[in-house]
Amino acid sequence: MSKNKTIILDVSELEAPYPLMQGLEAVHNLKEDEILIFKHRMSPCKLFETIEKNSLRYEIIKDEENYFEMKIHK
Repeated sequence: MSKNKTIILDVSELEAPYPLMQGLEAVHNLKEDEILIFKHRMSPCKLFETIEKNSLRYEIIKDEENYFEMKIHK
């Protein structure tokens, strides 16, 4: 039984375009046994395109005013 490694990427304090840049880099570098927890102030609309193009799966954990969190994995 393999155990997934969890990577937490909190970009909630960064100004644009850095949250998207760091999110894209993390998604591209995501390995088979890793889960990325992405935290931001808002829903990362442009990141969803990349997630879908790379056939990744995601689950929105929280989507509230000024806080967004999702889990991304292969």
